[in-house]
Amino acid sequence: MQDQAIVEIGKLKLRGMGNKKPYEFFIENMFPKKENYDMLVLRFKVMNTENVLSIVYDSIDIEKASEKNYLKYAYRKGSSRGGDITFTTKTGDVHKKFKTLLEQQLPKIAAANSGDSFYFELLLNFLKDESNFKKVVAELSNVYASLPKDQQNASGFTFCFTINGEDKYLSDFEIIQEILNGSGTIEKSKKYDVISEGHEQLCSICFEQKPIVHGFASPFKYATVDKPGMVSGFFNQATNWKNYPICTDCSLEFELGKNYVYNKLSKYFYGKSYFAIPKTLLKKDNNNLERALRLIENLYDSDISQEKTRKDEDRIWKLIGNENDFFNLNLLFHERDSKTDAIKIKLLLEEIVPSRFRLLFIDTPKQINGHELYKKATFIKKEPADLTFHFGLLKDFFKDDFYGIVQRVFMLEKMDTEILYGRFMQLLRSNRNKSKTSDTYINLKLDILKAHMVMSYLQALSILDYNQNYPFMEKTIEAKAEKGKSFDMYKLQAFVKDNPGFLDTDYKVGIFSVGILVRLLMNIQQAELGNTPFENKLKGYNINHESLKSIYKEALLKLNQYKGFYAYNDFKDFVAQYFVLNAHALPKMSNNEISFYFIAGVQFGSQFRTDKEEKTQTINE
Repeated sequence: MQDQAIVEIGKLKLRGMGNKKPYEFFIENMFPKKENYDMLVLRFKVMNTENVLSIVYDSIDIEKASEKNYLKYAYRKGSSRGGDITFTTKTGDVHKKFKTLLEQQLPKIAAANSGDSFYFELLLNFLKDESNFKKVVAELSNVYASLPKDQQNASGFTFCFTINGEDKYLSDFEIIQEILNGSGTIEKSKKYDVISEGHEQLCSICFEQKPIVHGFASPFKYATVDKPGMVSGFFNQATNWKNYPICTDCSLEFELGKNYVYNKLSKYFYGKSYFAIPKTLLKKDNNNLERALRLIENLYDSDISQEKTRKDEDRIWKLIGNENDFFNLNLLFHERDSKTDAIKIKLLLEEIVPSRFRLLFIDTPKQINGHELYKKATFIKKEPADLTFHFGLLKDFFKDDFYGIVQRVFMLEKMDTEILYGRFMQLLRSNRNKSKTSDTYINLKLDILKAHMVMSYLQALSILDYNQNYPFMEKTIEAKAEKGKSFDMYKLQAFVKDNPGFLDTDYKVGIFSVGILVRLLMNIQQAELGNTPFENKLKGYNINHESLKSIYKEALLKLNQYKGFYAYNDFKDFVAQYFVLNAHALPKMSNNEISFYFIAGVQFGSQFRTDKEEKTQTINE
């Protein structure tokens, strides 16, 4: 984790907070990703009868909580064992939460017997009455149940006391302020009833010797230090400070930085949550750090209104790519446990400068998007549209290893082509099976086009190698599309020439042409029989070099039975030249590579039809 970068953000935010009171640093926004959310406010009136104070339940109001007013509710997440730090908590099992409040939280405050804690002693005595307890819990449960499901999932409840006609929220009480201050400092050294502190030791953040360093001061939970095997010192939690010593000053800045990262620098990329943590190229360059934070915050805020209408998740990173390299980003992809708030780091990409975003999201897609194959290759709202590159294409093929492909691409790491063929065929076989077992229409040709585009993208980034000097048709070739013929050799030869990264060897051209041959056969069968029985020969798209030879021979035999196939003599010669004469190379190829180029030929085969006009065209190398 880029802790020092987060601390620098915290320092910057601390300087801009002016006269903010210490306890306010430790109050958290319950739902930082929500523009506003429901806070169920239980209102109690403090009565003064002949100088004897008592408390009565009044009502429940629903207030909209947000970044602008969350401080007054004094929420701070606690542990699953003892509830949250104050009486503000997320709504859920209301009865269970009130039991925790009554049995654990309120008695501790009542026992403090200091300041204005007596108000909470009044509340404790009120709720000890079973009828009062049931009434409050029932009414809160009913109000909660009346909320729509999405509002229930983002709601909390809190307390408000009316004292002498004035509303007092939790943050107005000195005892609550003390609790917040205490939790923000004491919990840095004390957890699980164990104190972990080092004295006159180096802080792991500022690298200075400090009187006290805390053992539990990191606001991020990376590991569970109350479980054996998670701590040093022979499972002794008291020595946890040795793992991660943080001084008091850095712990506050760390917490502020963490809150800012959670609230402002957290986003999703194709369903994967990540933090975008900026660093300046020079240390302590506060002007550029503030500039970078403002840039990212504005981009994220402006994206909120477009999330429902725009699915281009590359958009933000494209905008970052337009910036100069005055900062870099550390991208931390993570999964967070909603119960423990612990973070599991899935991927950390360090020091990614805007020019890398520009290469990945602007320049390289622009380089490949104009290919003729992609024009009007898909549909958007039932209208023909060009296929354009986005990272979602990579996720289509790497759903179970999205972090892995993101790392390879961002770090420009070389990839074995066999990995790619395996991913392509995994999706193609899955979609082919879906098309056979359901009524859902699946466009397998579009899957091939997406694979073609992914391959082109990776080749343009030099992540994927290919034979850039492939000498297809070194000699001038004249291709005639005679009147009456339905296959245009010129189109096929032009296709091979226009796709050097896709078809970069004679044997790939040969396998591809066998797929075209099978497509010609199935087109004829569909026209004459109303179905395509030869498709059963394709073995569920699991093709090896021996089965491909058999498919070629059987398809050729079947085609020769149909009247008029003599018109395909030029194409048959082409297949013989590139497939038959290169069959010796097939055993060296993997089944996935063979299957991919064969299925690509099957899916592209129909596009090499002639326009029925007599023409002579020449292809020059």
